[in-house]
Amino acid sequence: MRRIDRVARELKRMSKSISKSELIEGSFSGFTAKEISESLQIARNSISEDLNELVKEGRAIKIKSRPVYFFDLQILEYRSGQKIEIPSDQYLKIKDFFKSSENQIDTVKYSPGDNSNHIFNEIIGSNESMEKVIAKLKAAMLYPPFGLNVLLTGEAGVGKNKVAETVHKYMESYQQQSIPFVYFNCSEYHSNPELLTSHLFGHVKGAFTGAEADKAGLIEKANNGFLFLDEVHRLTSEGQEKLFTVLDRRSYSRMGESLYHPVNVRIICATTEDVQSALLQTFLRRIQVVAQIPSLAERTEKERLELALSFFQQESNQIKKSLKVSEEILKFIANQHYPGNVGQMKSDIQLICAEGYLHGMTKNLKTISIDFNLIEDKNLIPASADSDEQPEEIFFIPGDPSIRVDSLLPLPKAISQLDPFYSLLLKEYKELQSSNLSRQDILAFLREKIQSHFDYTFQQKNVARILQDDNSMLHKIDNVVSHIEQSLLLSFTKLKKNILINHIYSLISIVSNTPGDSLFLFDKGLVINKLDYFEEVKKICTHIEETFQINCPPVELSFMSLFLQRLSHEDNTAEKKYDNDVVIIAHGESTASSLAGYTNKLFQKNVIQAIDIPFEQPVNETLNLLKQLVDKQNIKKLVLLVDVGSPMYFGNIVSKEFQIDVLMIKDINLLSIIELMNVIMYESTDFNYLLSAMHDRNLKVVLYQKELSYDSQVIIITCATGIGAAIKIKNLLQDTFGDYLPSNLRLLTLSYEETKSVDKLSGYLEEHEYPLAMIGTFETDLLDVPFIPLDILFSEKGIENLMVVLGYNMDSKSSKVIQEEISSNYIQNVSLEAIANHIHVLNPQKLLIEMKSVYEHICRQLDIQPSMLIMLRFLIHCCCTVERLVADDVAILKSKNFDPGSLDNQKERSVIKLSLRQIELSYDIKFPAIEIEYIYEVLFY
Repeated sequence: MRRIDRVARELKRMSKSISKSELIEGSFSGFTAKEISESLQIARNSISEDLNELVKEGRAIKIKSRPVYFFDLQILEYRSGQKIEIPSDQYLKIKDFFKSSENQIDTVKYSPGDNSNHIFNEIIGSNESMEKVIAKLKAAMLYPPFGLNVLLTGEAGVGKNKVAETVHKYMESYQQQSIPFVYFNCSEYHSNPELLTSHLFGHVKGAFTGAEADKAGLIEKANNGFLFLDEVHRLTSEGQEKLFTVLDRRSYSRMGESLYHPVNVRIICATTEDVQSALLQTFLRRIQVVAQIPSLAERTEKERLELALSFFQQESNQIKKSLKVSEEILKFIANQHYPGNVGQMKSDIQLICAEGYLHGMTKNLKTISIDFNLIEDKNLIPASADSDEQPEEIFFIPGDPSIRVDSLLPLPKAISQLDPFYSLLLKEYKELQSSNLSRQDILAFLREKIQSHFDYTFQQKNVARILQDDNSMLHKIDNVVSHIEQSLLLSFTKLKKNILINHIYSLISIVSNTPGDSLFLFDKGLVINKLDYFEEVKKICTHIEETFQINCPPVELSFMSLFLQRLSHEDNTAEKKYDNDVVIIAHGESTASSLAGYTNKLFQKNVIQAIDIPFEQPVNETLNLLKQLVDKQNIKKLVLLVDVGSPMYFGNIVSKEFQIDVLMIKDINLLSIIELMNVIMYESTDFNYLLSAMHDRNLKVVLYQKELSYDSQVIIITCATGIGAAIKIKNLLQDTFGDYLPSNLRLLTLSYEETKSVDKLSGYLEEHEYPLAMIGTFETDLLDVPFIPLDILFSEKGIENLMVVLGYNMDSKSSKVIQEEISSNYIQNVSLEAIANHIHVLNPQKLLIEMKSVYEHICRQLDIQPSMLIMLRFLIHCCCTVERLVADDVAILKSKNFDPGSLDNQKERSVIKLSLRQIELSYDIKFPAIEIEYIYEVLFY
């Protein structure tokens, strides 16, 4: 921890010990630099310097007296109940801050609205990513005469509940009175409209069976306040419509009465779904304000750190113990990727603190240490965590206000004096940081940029030394460059020496001024291609450290290696080895052969190979030719050039099957091939360099790397009857497979016309997406992917076929168990949809569950295993029969005199009849004999 932060922490601790009455009465003057110096055992002049800096930063106030006194600003604002302007150094006495409440020890009173705005400051990011959201919410709350209804949207875990509760606190503070806030999770009653109505609106005695007394609903309880409807998308259309009267007329009636009661309630809704598809448009029109809560990935670095700080402080308060957390692990936690957003970050911090608490209990420690030993996945821990350096630490003390985040953020630095490489790279890194990408994503982007930045650096033909005046420094750097030349047996030109001198000077400057810059936390993994001088560079960096008394960051090993590799590159072009195999695949009898032949002749090198695609040649045959070429020639790095059509997906397939890097360039022509060969012959064969160079030439290029999984899979669903049917199939598969669908799989619905052309289809696929299979009415030969016809999908083998496509080993026991669960879900989903179209009186979901239990009982008693199709027929037929019997359908009543006495197989019919007995009792019905016969035929014919 920096000295100034230690001083700030001690000033805060001492300020907390002073009561409000002592401050108002003037019996306390503040703390002197001498007092803090004695407490921390630090020189008084250093303490005085830090205290004055804290005043400038708005972290402390200063009393101009003799001696000069200081006090923590945040504690003073808390004690006085008012905002204090900074810098706060214009007061003669500390009690001057209490002029509005002098001689009053009671809580300061405010008129409505005076002290309300600070409530939203409790939301982290209120002045950054949440600023527009909060402005929208304030406008909605204060809009006359009654305010506006609000819909909060955003991913799960972003803090919608917290925002709703803060809106409630804001209005309580604004109106200076208690206001009701009623929470209701719409998922609890979404399948039972009657219970939903009773719960929301209340009921009168006798409204339904069991209504023995009047009961107030949630809307009545929320009168003159807020009703918070969480997961509002789980409300059925009927449930949404029930709220229209409240939203339109501001009135309601209980179940069982015709009288309407006026109500003044504001609705706050929350959903994680797309509002346009999940909610009725008529409902949305009545919700005037929609506020999108940003995800954690969209928050700034400062906000993520503030969240982590606040969660650690909450845990310290909860367990009533001090926590000691290193700055490094705090930043590591704040910059992790959390699919569950803020909620997941909080849970992860709670888990880490719980493990630290357990460890502390065993050793009877007063302060719990949070370090990288508590991180479960050791692969996530950065290499810098193994450093022998003593990490700076932050202390969380129970009851303390949250620690300010400013001291943890990297200070802005001037980079104009750096060489072009560092200037560009640091600028790129800062932009990536501000975009809220995860560390892994930043790493991937930086990999793509490094080679192009090196290229830019070495294109500067008039490099002047950035070090001009400091002869002593210049002499030392010259000696280091001479040492490098001797170590590597190289001789640099004046231009190359200046490039290297600039790089070494900027390295020294950055490390000396900002040793904690997070860019330097990246290790050699930032550069993935082979570094020719890596071992030698270790010794060179040691020499630099000893000469300039600095610590070279791990990433500098990679950067220096690349510099030396490039410095020696131009002198050895004649000895260049081409480690990339280049293959052209193009449609036509000899198109690819012609392009390859012309380019090889132009460059006088036989580098490019060709695969032609005659008109009649199937896609799969072309792919096999490429695979045979890669296998036979043992290709390790492939540059694949393709024109149009299915070959655009070959790069992904070959990279995964042969575990090699594939750089694929699409829509090639003669000019793009010549540009590629120019770079390979005269610049670099490194794929990251090629990727950047081809992007700069506006070519469509994709890099598939064996150790990185960029690709996502797509199952295309189409139906000749229209896109609506395809969407229904997609929803059915999602509900049926659930979490058993791979996380990198997307279900894409298209019309049949859109699948007849690869060019049209490509427009719907992202750069790294690959079609895994197609489900539809008619097969297309444009893609070399499995085709599952709809009739097969809905057959007994449909689920198994789809599981094979998804990569399940159907010979394993675990896959069989999964298949059974998926098949059960499939049957229930298909049955429920079919039954819901015919049942209007009963609850179809409840009835389906009961009838499924009857079916399983019959199968056990008769020791039979009917097919999936028979089960579907049984469930649909029986559920619809129950509906008709409850409604006293005339057609069934006429068949009650059917005589089963002469029928064979009485045992089976008896089992069926007995199994249905519970249904008869539950619904007060009786299955006629003819229905028992129909059910028997369903099961055995």
